[in-house]
Amino acid sequence: MQDVLIIGAFDRYNYGDLLFPIILEKQLQTYGLDFRFHFYGLVKSDLSPQGGPPTEDIHEFYRKCSDPNHPVHVIIAGGEALGVTWNSLYAALSPLFQRINKRHVKINKVFDLNAFTRFLLRGKTTLPFLLAKADFPGIRSILLNSLGGSGLSEATFFKFPELKPKLRQVDYFSVRDRVTLRNVHSAGLDAHLFPDSAILMSDFFPVEHLKNRASPAVRSYVEAHAGRYAFVQINKKTTRGHEKTIATQLDLVHEEGKTALCLCPIGKALDHDDHEALHGLGNLLTSPFAYFDADTIWDIMYLIASSQCYIGTSLHGAITAMSYAVPHVGLKVEKLSAYLGTWGISGNRDAVEFSDLYSRFSTVVGGSRDELEASRDVQFAEIRRAFDLMVDTITAKANGSAGQKSIA
Repeated sequence: MQDVLIIGAFDRYNYGDLLFPIILEKQLQTYGLDFRFHFYGLVKSDLSPQGGPPTEDIHEFYRKCSDPNHPVHVIIAGGEALGVTWNSLYAALSPLFQRINKRHVKINKVFDLNAFTRFLLRGKTTLPFLLAKADFPGIRSILLNSLGGSGLSEATFFKFPELKPKLRQVDYFSVRDRVTLRNVHSAGLDAHLFPDSAILMSDFFPVEHLKNRASPAVRSYVEAHAGRYAFVQINKKTTRGHEKTIATQLDLVHEEGKTALCLCPIGKALDHDDHEALHGLGNLLTSPFAYFDADTIWDIMYLIASSQCYIGTSLHGAITAMSYAVPHVGLKVEKLSAYLGTWGISGNRDAVEFSDLYSRFSTVVGGSRDELEASRDVQFAEIRRAFDLMVDTITAKANGSAGQKSIA
């Protein structure tokens, strides 16, 4: 029995973060190996009513990693985990700390907010997901799964000098977009380039499966409007000040594009606040719209999979659309643009300015589903190669060998 510890931001209700552990477990189970999975966040949580896995806290994670008589394998599950700080993670869990963290740039000029938060949470590493086997005698292998780091800079490596040497020591390291790969290469590091593992969701959760898990209200809406509505999501942080422009563009989607509007938050955790942004947007729309409160990840997934088009700032909203071969319009967010630039289809390889929303919508809904399916299939093939390599690494380390570092 091999204990596989999967750690990430699964202790807050944010759609993308909850997808990572689910897909990792599902795909690793397909190998028929004797793996036992454990899930960890900063804090103990149970988001199973929303579709996520229960988590143990980081101190239980440390305890599990510290027993040399019971070796474990650690997977950093995904997301923007490269260089993520204690304070940025904790800001999504504490309303008080969220207000403090909003001023982190100013605060850090006179006070090390990351170090303070680490002390507060009794963290054992400089950064929450920066692990080394030398520090934890129970860890047999460390795997970094399809991470993002489009905003990673030399300043990050300068501020945290432990980052480079510890990344060099991990057993498997993959990133999900070419921008992150360039940032990694610029730091003198190497990594594999593979898609985000969440792309596999449609393989495990076909539309009929989602229908059975969706809430009655969402099921009724999809039955009445399937393929004739745009799923719309925006976050508060990156769209503040642009709400009128977005509303005007969405009115064009409804009026000129003859498409219904369905507003639904994806990130409801602190520091994402999609629901607040969407309520404000709704007040500016002249077009009618439906609103769903995203009670579960299954409602979100089913609404996107059944839509005519996804429109939003969420990377994992776009990845959901890609997985189900649904047209998608990414709005101006760096990590979303980086991913579309790596895995997107012709004519849709960036996240657009808010003023270009309707223009891009017209382009993508007029495109070929064959191209969307081909892009999805390429990503499927690549992420399965990534899982092959991760399993090779785990089994090699479990058997005491050096493990495989590359894949043909």
